[in-house]
Parts: sequence; C-alpha cells; structure tokens
Amino acid sequence: MPTRNAWTMDDAARNKLLKKYKTQVASGTSTICATLAVTPLENVKTRMQTHNFQNVFQCARYLWRTEGPRGYVAGALPPLASVTAVRVVNFSTYNWAKHAISDSIENITGRSPYQEYNTPGSSPTATGIFMFTFAGLLAGLVTSPLACPFELAKNVVQTSVLVSNRAQAAPDAARDPSLRRKPRLGTIEAIQQIVKRHGFRGLYTGFRLHAMRDTLGSGLYFGVYETVKQVAAKELGSDKSPFGAPMIAGAICSTVPWFCTYPLDTRKTRAQSVLLGKSSEIGEASLAVAKSSMYKGISIILIRTGVNNMILLSIFEYIKMRINELPD
Repeated sequence: MPTRNAWTMDDAARNKLLKKYKTQVASGTSTICATLAVTPLENVKTRMQTHNFQNVFQCARYLWRTEGPRGYVAGALPPLASVTAVRVVNFSTYNWAKHAISDSIENITGRSPYQEYNTPGSSPTATGIFMFTFAGLLAGLVTSPLACPFELAKNVVQTSVLVSNRAQAAPDAARDPSLRRKPRLGTIEAIQQIVKRHGFRGLYTGFRLHAMRDTLGSGLYFGVYETVKQVAAKELGSDKSPFGAPMIAGAICSTVPWFCTYPLDTRKTRAQSVLLGKSSEIGEASLAVAKSSMYKGISIILIRTGVNNMILLSIFEYIKMRINELPD
C-alpha cells in the first residue's frame, strides 16, 4: 500500500485544491509579477502627486540625482505584500458577487447574464454590464479597509526623502548632492511613527478618499474589462489565448477608472505623504502643491497601470486556464 508524506499530496488532491482556489492562486501570482514590473513607475507617480514637478522627466531626473537607484524601488515591500493580499480578496469578492448577482437576476428574469456572457460569440448586454460593474463596486468597498494602511505606508516611505527638509521644495534641490544621503524611513519604522504620533487612526488618514477611489475605480475596472474582453473575444473569433482579448481589455480597462478617480487619489496621496513631516515642513509642502493640477502625474500612472494590467490580467487568465485543464 503506497504511503504519502504528511507534507506532500498526490496529484488528484493537489488538482482539486487548485481548482477550488483557482481565483486566489491566479490573482496572487499575477499580482506579484505585475507589481514588481511597475514599482519604478509607481514611485515616480507618487512624487509627481506630492511635489510641484513640471513633468515626468524632471521628476525622474530628480529621483536619480537626489536618491539614486533606491529612489525607484522605495516602498516596494508594502505593495508586494499588501497589494497581493488585497488583490486576492478583491478578485475573490468580485468572483463571488458576480455569480450571486447573476443568480438573483436569473431568479427574476429566467435568464442568466453570466451564462450569456460565456456563450461564444456573444455581445455585451445591459444586465451583464450591470452585473460586472456592481460586483466590482462591492469588491472595491470590501477591500478598501484592508488596503488603506498599507498604501499609506507605501506613500510615506516613497516620499520620506522628499519631505525630509524644506530645501527639497527649492527649484535647485536636485543639484544638492547631500540629499542622496538623506535617511529613508523603512516600512515598519513609518508605521510605528505614524501610530506613535497619530494613534492607530493615523493609519486610516485619507480613508474616505481611498474608499471612494477604490469603490468607484473597482466598479469601472471590472465593468470595462469584462465588456471589452467580450467584444475582443468576439472579434478575434476562435483565438482563445489569454494573451489576446484579456491583454487588450487589461490595457483599456485601466484608463477609464483612473481618469475618473485620479483627483481623489491625488488628494489622498498628498494627505498621507506629509504625516511625518514637521509642522512647518507640512505647511511648505502643502503650499508647493496647492496650485498644481489634481491630474499631475496622470501620464505616468496611465503608462504604469496599462503595463500593470496587461501583465496582471493576461497572467491571471493564463493561470486559470491551465488550472482548468488539470485532470480531476
């Protein structure tokens, strides 16, 4: 009789486990890949929002001259750990919600929008778009309390050098070589200082803006993604590659939400990034950006989120496809 080590499982048990949690496995793995790919762009975006840089290239040069290579990867740990957890919860909630909404609509109308969506060659319907969008809204609302503290820590770490002293606000600050040697906060240190200075509630600075951004953005994100993917799949015909329709939809679904929610994101980022500055420095940092556009840095965020979602959603669909192909 064959024996099995307690730390291993046979193929049938492994495949059953993977199929049961395919959404979690696929979303977690794809998020790690996508997050690592776009961390440098995320760092540039955050600094564009919290300082009055004229353009992306000035910000990128500033990073290199004052912070060096570390400036492009600052705060990488929080999004890698937290965004993966948040994305798994977000996709899991969305997956549950869209099936629950589809079942409710089927009970009322006798037609399942989810089954219609999965019919080859089908076109988007009003009920289908409603199902995906409302499920996305719920997913964004559920995950925002989990995401807010980690994103706050990321913003503080990324801008800790930028707001470390008043000289940073000067136009010629980029020519000051001493700024490269300024100490940077670590993620744990940033969280400890925020809690010490502002209490536990400090970790939820800007939460209302964060919740509004994530709820609206998630609804638009999934609504646009599923709709564009359905249209692209119909046009591509028999091409079932996860790097076809999902990649096209991933590039498009990231732009609409950001155009709608970017002012909320900018206000949230500015409120969070100066939590640990001195009172006079916070005032000067606020004045430095008060007259700048709420859409500062949107060009870099559109590039970042486009690349991120092309990687994220194509890998997500690919992993799900491979798990579905596993024998029972």
